[in-house]
Amino acid sequence: MGLLLLVALDAVAAATGLNVHTRNAEAQEVLNKILSDESYWSDAWKQTYDDELYDELRLKSTATGYVPMITGEGNEDFPHEVVTNTIFFRNLELPKYMSGAKVILPLATGYDPTIGAEYRDCFYILDLTVFYGYFPQRMYRRHDPVTNRTVLWFEKLGPAFVDAATWSAYQVKMTIALETLERRWAPFNALIEVTEVYGMFIVEPGRVHESRVSFVSKILFGQGTGFIAKWGSQMPMVIKSGIKAGFDASVEIAKQERARRAATPAPATPASQ
Repeated sequence: MGLLLLVALDAVAAATGLNVHTRNAEAQEVLNKILSDESYWSDAWKQTYDDELYDELRLKSTATGYVPMITGEGNEDFPHEVVTNTIFFRNLELPKYMSGAKVILPLATGYDPTIGAEYRDCFYILDLTVFYGYFPQRMYRRHDPVTNRTVLWFEKLGPAFVDAATWSAYQVKMTIALETLERRWAPFNALIEVTEVYGMFIVEPGRVHESRVSFVSKILFGQGTGFIAKWGSQMPMVIKSGIKAGFDASVEIAKQERARRAATPAPATPASQ
């Protein structure tokens, strides 16, 4: 099963026909390699699963930190649009299902002419057990109707992404979120800004169920963030646990989105004249 899954995933990545663009040069290079170069994961640690919502987890070591990837079909049929909307719009509900996600605050949506894609800006506060990590993020979305595949990719958001007035408004919202956060007692309650974050979701037709999701991410605490943040965030056990929890939580949200749509009556068809 593992070999067949690996071949299938690599074939899918090469066939997406979707290139992503980011302001972060490393992110653009890595994400496009994953989308087009089947050898990217050749030296990665891999584990397959038969009794989880996901069926494979990979972890690649790079010079600047680990890049994990998790993929699966949720053991149920989820329509493509349900999955993409769950990722793009309903990520705000992750704290309900995932203890590591403390706050996800929406900032704005729009179209980014530099990237050539629609975007959604959010502010994240994560509970990383011995401290809290936070960062603003911009997620982009693009769909390929020929292959029925959607790529939703993201990178850390910065002042250059928006005008000064918009960034100032963002800062006010982010500061309030940090100041009102309920935290543990010291010394495990420090707020530390993430230095770098990027990744993507690939939503495509499944092989057993209706849809498959592959999720790749990288998070890095760089110079000036302290030893605990840099060391703790790069522990393979912590990375694997976090990405598994994120996948499981997203499946729960997708179930809610699917149920909501099923309960919503279809628009009435006008009577013919």
